[in-house]
Amino acid sequence: MRLCFASLFLLAALPMPASADETPPEVMDVATKYLNALAGQGGDSGKELLLGGVSMEAELLQLTSFEIRSRDPVRKEQGSLATVKRQVRELDALANHALDKVAAAGGSGETVGALTREQATKLLKPTQEKALQFEKTFPVLAYVLRMNKEIYWHPLNPMRKILAQAGDAGTYTVVVYRFVIESRESGSAAPRQWPLRVVRFRTDKIDTGWKVLPASDWSIE
Repeated sequence: MRLCFASLFLLAALPMPASADETPPEVMDVATKYLNALAGQGGDSGKELLLGGVSMEAELLQLTSFEIRSRDPVRKEQGSLATVKRQVRELDALANHALDKVAAAGGSGETVGALTREQATKLLKPTQEKALQFEKTFPVLAYVLRMNKEIYWHPLNPMRKILAQAGDAGTYTVVVYRFVIESRESGSAAPRQWPLRVVRFRTDKIDTGWKVLPASDWSIE
């Protein structure tokens, strides 16, 4: 019996071993199609590879050149959806409580679904302990959700919507390939480096396929 309980506990978040293999062709294909679309090569269909659909940032960004400078080791994780959903509900409850206090003090009432950057920043402190607990238990999923960052509360964070559709039972699998891109943009002479993340999230009810995790107008992270 003890052995069974131990196995169930480990299911909370089971990091899968990183692979030293080359980037899978399908992952590389998504990354290059997206970058080519930003550079005006091969049409705009590559922008549709963004998780959650084409963002305003992707619509406006125009690259004059780009280079994939490096790739981090692949990150993989499998975990319990029931535990994830419970912790997310607890986190949202803390956030809504913090917003209620702001409204009671004379501020405008808001919900976690529609926040400005400034309001999201105010939520980081009262929710930090719960967010760090989530990060410790589910480090890769937390990374994809941007847990403990103001972007987590962004109303257009696609992973929050996907997680809501993922079901409440069984397990999830999430895989992340992170590339460092150096690019030059239209109207700017100086190059910049930024992260490009290709992710896949799967449960019994949903499979995103390989998609580019979008940045936000708040931050490239």
